[in-house]
Amino acid sequence: MRPQLTVRSPANRATPMSTQQQRTLTEAAGLLNTILASAETIRTLSNVTTIGQQPTVATPSVDTSIDSHLASLFPTRQRSSVSLPTAGHLPTAGPVRRERAPPRYQAQQCFRTWTSGTRRTRARAQQHDHFNKDIILLPNPSWEAVCKQHPKVRLHKHGHILNAFEIQKAWDHQTVMERIREGFGDRLPEDVSLQFLMACGNKLVSPTLQEGQDLNGMLIHRVYKTKALYVRPSRTLLTDSEDENELSLITARSMLSMHSSTKDSDEDCFEVSGQQIPTSMSSHGTTRASTSSHDEDGNPGPNCDADEDRSNATNHTADSAARSGGNPGMSGLDGGCLARTDGNPATSSHDEDYSSYLTLMATLPDDSSDDEELQQAIMASMESQIAEKIPVQEILLELSSKVSTKQQCRFNINRSAVWEGAMRGFKRVSYDPNLMMCVKFSDDMGRNEEGVDLGGPRREFLRLLMETIARSPMFEGKESSKTLALDSTALRGDWYYTAGRAIAVSLVHGGPPPNFLSPTVFSLLVDGSANPGLEEIADTELLDKVKKVSESTTLEDLEESKAPLLDYLANAGCLRPMRSIGDRDLLVHDIVMFQVIHRVQGPFQRFCEGLKTLGILEKIKRHPDSFRPLFCYEASTLTADQMDDLFSISLSPEGSNKRAAEEIVVTFWRDYLQDAEEEEGSSKLQKILAFSTGASVVPPIGFSPTPSVQFIHKGEDDFSSTPMFPMANTCVNCIRLPLHVSYQLFKEKFDFALGNTYGFGRA
Repeated sequence: MRPQLTVRSPANRATPMSTQQQRTLTEAAGLLNTILASAETIRTLSNVTTIGQQPTVATPSVDTSIDSHLASLFPTRQRSSVSLPTAGHLPTAGPVRRERAPPRYQAQQCFRTWTSGTRRTRARAQQHDHFNKDIILLPNPSWEAVCKQHPKVRLHKHGHILNAFEIQKAWDHQTVMERIREGFGDRLPEDVSLQFLMACGNKLVSPTLQEGQDLNGMLIHRVYKTKALYVRPSRTLLTDSEDENELSLITARSMLSMHSSTKDSDEDCFEVSGQQIPTSMSSHGTTRASTSSHDEDGNPGPNCDADEDRSNATNHTADSAARSGGNPGMSGLDGGCLARTDGNPATSSHDEDYSSYLTLMATLPDDSSDDEELQQAIMASMESQIAEKIPVQEILLELSSKVSTKQQCRFNINRSAVWEGAMRGFKRVSYDPNLMMCVKFSDDMGRNEEGVDLGGPRREFLRLLMETIARSPMFEGKESSKTLALDSTALRGDWYYTAGRAIAVSLVHGGPPPNFLSPTVFSLLVDGSANPGLEEIADTELLDKVKKVSESTTLEDLEESKAPLLDYLANAGCLRPMRSIGDRDLLVHDIVMFQVIHRVQGPFQRFCEGLKTLGILEKIKRHPDSFRPLFCYEASTLTADQMDDLFSISLSPEGSNKRAAEEIVVTFWRDYLQDAEEEEGSSKLQKILAFSTGASVVPPIGFSPTPSVQFIHKGEDDFSSTPMFPMANTCVNCIRLPLHVSYQLFKEKFDFALGNTYGFGRA
């Protein structure tokens, strides 16, 4: 049995170490060797009894240094830890000392995986419910490269970059889209759809997800990690023309600034098309020859002065080309050089123009802002001239060309509840104003009508919708000049936004214009300012009180007429003492401004947000004169001659029996239009137009296809006998007339059809 090892603290005395102590240390060294070499460490320690007993361990020889033996066992940092006595070198006095550091520190230095008896609990990383991400809105749908340097600066300048945008992990895909739209505000129109992209090298790619997955907040956090979130719009938001002039100026000035430090008089000019231009805009150092030293392939040309010049010019060319990145503003500087004329007249003329441009730019100071202001003034003038020339139909046709006919958004409408059906359709998650509308009517019994929307049901729905909006509590005032009203139900249901969106959709999708707004509301839409008149106060009781104030002739009359309005004036912020009769007009003006404009600012802002759909509000601001007749009432009567010109007549081949009967009915048709105008005016003509096309007025965007008149012959369209009533196919804007031999019978049957037709079946 091995003796048990005991540790004794040596007495604090200054006497030499005894033989017994030396022997104990030797045994300890041998025991340590056995502990490290044996797999039965614990059992060995339990079997050791006392130091006085002889352990059965192998010990090193006495003449071997214990220090060197321990160093072989602990090869790192042992020489600085413990000094133990050897047989030949006994300490003179005192205990064994630890010279530099405590054992715990030494163990950590040598064996970093060791831990103390008390295990420390690692602090868990804090989990956040949100994260921040840079959002970059690309300028156009064809952009495929990662934004760097100048493009990124340009996007930042125009507000197309949201830095550290906060995204909640709990957001779904739709919420992420809505929050990003709110972040970009007016820079991202409602009619623009978005696509999420991510950087892959220098390219932008769409993240590949499993079927059914959407990029919600959590997926964006995991997929994008530290990368920026790129958003690609469905149509162009920024054009190169906005910054092309500025970039050209910057490029020219940078070229000129590179030619400034030469000393030789021979190098004080450079050549363009054989001309000498003094350079205060000349070359940088030895780059004078770079104007003609390289061809467009980057090869040295015949006009290089020296190898050093050639080298410098080549480096400058490469750097300039790398920086330009194919930017349009650098298109005139192939390889960073201005080439000499080669005798081509076109090239010579181009070079002379460019030389004159550089000469002019050299005279402008770098900090001048006159050119920018001048450019803005020129652009504003050009836009005003263009605005006068573009008809509204052309503008709307341009907007409607972006509407996709491959997909549809369905509207299920009952004629007795048009607004409710429209609200359901516009608020549906799948609704997109850039998709074609598919309207399906049902009668009051809930049965589907015999109509599939190829245009007619859509036009009738939009006509009924515009009439419903004009009669709604969202607007007040005269029938032909309505202003916004303040209605709590409409505010709560966000009706004002839906009304604005419905008007925008109607204009672009072939429906009628609103044509009932007051000039004050339209002026607010155009530039945000207006000066309403007293007659635009729709509240008749308030109007009478304000009229009494406006008709006051003395200060006493003014105070007396103001008394019934004290509570109203306090709410309007107009309550103030009247010091003279001259304060009367200002008080009346403040009351009118509050009642017509300031009181309905909230509804007006939501109405404007709705009008941004499909870019209508932007076009209104750019072309106010073109859109004013569509929003403000203008007396325009529909005449019989206009109706006759609007419809094209499809006749059978000349000489046939059908042709003769059709020519008789054509005269009946024209007589009926004339009688309708004389009897009831344009209202009956509008009914005829609505019966034929679904629209009571000619849409601003026009009819597609053109309305036509056809004829119903016996045996056609499952008629076994002679048809009696006219029929209409509003999908293709076609009215089919029966072949009566008497005008009186023709008129009676047509009147009956107009008064009893309901829907898209036969009259």
